[in-house]
Amino acid sequence: MRGTVDPKTRMILKMAPIEEPEIEAEDHHGDAPPFKPAKRGRQSAMTAVIGASFEASVPKEVIRKLEHNKSLAAIVLVPSPAWVGPMKDYFRANFGGRWLLIARDGKSHAQNGDVGSDEVSRDLARGLCVAGVSADAALLPRALLSAVDITIRVGVPTPAVLGTAIARFAKRSPNDLPPGLGIGLDLHDMVACFRPGSGPAKIAQRLQAATLASRSETVDDRLPALKDAVEYGEARIFGLQLARDIAAFREGRAKWSDMQKGICLVSEPGCGKSLYARILARECGVPIVVTNVADWFKNSGYLDDVIRSMRSVFDRCAALANPCAIAFLDEIDAVPNRDDFASSNSGSRNKDYWLPLITDLLLRLDNSMGSSSTGSPRHGIIVVAATNNPHGVDPALLRPGRLEKMVRIERPDAAGVENMLRFHVAGDLPDRHLPDIAAMMERSTGAEIMALVREARRIARHARRALAAGDLRAALLTAEKIPLKTDWRICVHEAGHAVTALAIGYGRVSHCVVGARVGTANRTLIDADTGDMPTRSVIEDRATVLLAGRSAERLLLKDGQSIGAGGDEASDIGLATEAIASLHLSWGLGSTVSYLGTRREVVEAVRYDGSLRALVEADLQRLQARADKVAETHREVVVAVAKALQRRRHLSGNAVRAIFEQYRPVRAASKKEVSAC
Repeated sequence: MRGTVDPKTRMILKMAPIEEPEIEAEDHHGDAPPFKPAKRGRQSAMTAVIGASFEASVPKEVIRKLEHNKSLAAIVLVPSPAWVGPMKDYFRANFGGRWLLIARDGKSHAQNGDVGSDEVSRDLARGLCVAGVSADAALLPRALLSAVDITIRVGVPTPAVLGTAIARFAKRSPNDLPPGLGIGLDLHDMVACFRPGSGPAKIAQRLQAATLASRSETVDDRLPALKDAVEYGEARIFGLQLARDIAAFREGRAKWSDMQKGICLVSEPGCGKSLYARILARECGVPIVVTNVADWFKNSGYLDDVIRSMRSVFDRCAALANPCAIAFLDEIDAVPNRDDFASSNSGSRNKDYWLPLITDLLLRLDNSMGSSSTGSPRHGIIVVAATNNPHGVDPALLRPGRLEKMVRIERPDAAGVENMLRFHVAGDLPDRHLPDIAAMMERSTGAEIMALVREARRIARHARRALAAGDLRAALLTAEKIPLKTDWRICVHEAGHAVTALAIGYGRVSHCVVGARVGTANRTLIDADTGDMPTRSVIEDRATVLLAGRSAERLLLKDGQSIGAGGDEASDIGLATEAIASLHLSWGLGSTVSYLGTRREVVEAVRYDGSLRALVEADLQRLQARADKVAETHREVVVAVAKALQRRRHLSGNAVRAIFEQYRPVRAASKKEVSAC
């Protein structure tokens, strides 16, 4: 069956082309009834909302063109896939059966620009009218996009549009509606607020309640202010600039194409990437949709289901965008790097599975973040991605126009820790108590700081009193009983690191702490000098300080050094080995110039190549001897720092320096002499 004949007009109407049986949103309506203009009586809720939105978005002269019988190609772009079916029905009811409708909501992977172009071109060449309805123009046949005469963009309903819809449904106009009404609601959320027998005031009240509920799900009010969040460093600056750009875009002072719309956050776990995305959304005054990319694979793992989960994130953002929304894609490295396909057999076998997903994701990013040919935004979506593994992110995601800026969130300094403490204690402690605690926790992650305050509150609650500064200290330092001999060994070890750093002039000693509940239990934090790029002497100084804990144990304890300096890649010995191996094999500062890989890769090379291992071992032995000599020269200082640390459990950098100046030898070996060791 190819068509029917209308007995009134004798116009031959051809059915919309059948492209794929599984595309449920495709409109096949060869038996559509003759065109009858919609009546203006009481309307259904869906018709009221769709009609008010359509009429507010389409000039009258365009409506007149749609009503003519000329051969036309049109596309109707709606806010989200939920609008596609209802808009198709509205278009048919108001502009007649002469239009061949192609409605695509993206529910099937087969809905794409490669499907249907032959039927569209044939229908247009025969003088028929063809219209495509979709939330994403890329889903429509390419022939329709290239031949389009009329492009209609139906915007998210404003309060004024919702007022018109309410009046049509309830037969009475509502009073003044609050600004922002409906923002964050998709079509079905809005329609659900319209009830038979409800007056306009009650409908508006439901819409306002739904709007507030939607906002509470996306951006929590209990968030730090971005302008004060110094712990976020470069990410904070990016966010403040983005907020100003969005304000300018709203006011018409900036184009969407002028804005930076994608960023990838990189950090170790617990540094607050997810929290930052919510803070950013509130600072910019826009909704946010949060997703973990790994969750896209949870339901079944079938490719169509995964792609549908991915698309739903962007569809939700498109529905919320007024004019912008943020999509937060956590664990973006769950989508594999295509470069890895060729480097492993398993990657090569899975290539056919992953490539369609990666391609579709790249297309979604381009469509959501890019601009139309007229310069107006397609959807107004800002994409914030996050990863703990930047090497696992496909480079195509990081190119300009997508996630074009990669920003690393580092562990915070004392000022950043103090700011986070201030937020978590929420005014329950005077600010004057926070700097000392912040100094003890410098370089702790946001998750560690939150856990510390939670433990301190528990201590205060069990004591049936308000939070006190002593509770934070008690929460930080463990009450676990450590054998006296072990405790002294730990204090000596940490003292060796701190004293050696001061003796050779490496970096800035921030603090020493033993028995901490939060972060590394026993640590000496030394900030490297960032005034210049590291040289060989700076790298060797760092390795010397790392080996100095062993030196102090060997010098002061009868049974010598323990296993505490080794055991894994993050241990003193592991970090020293990595630094010296990189010096020779990665940074070109040794006896060879060749680049043999990243820092982790060169450690592997040393492990399996005896000649390289001998080269690195010789340097490590030389630097260990240097550390031994520094510890022996400053023996009295090491003992004094260790005793103070055992007694107080925490020493600030200033406290360590004061002890160093008090007990340092009358004539310590000069740095030049020590370097010659």
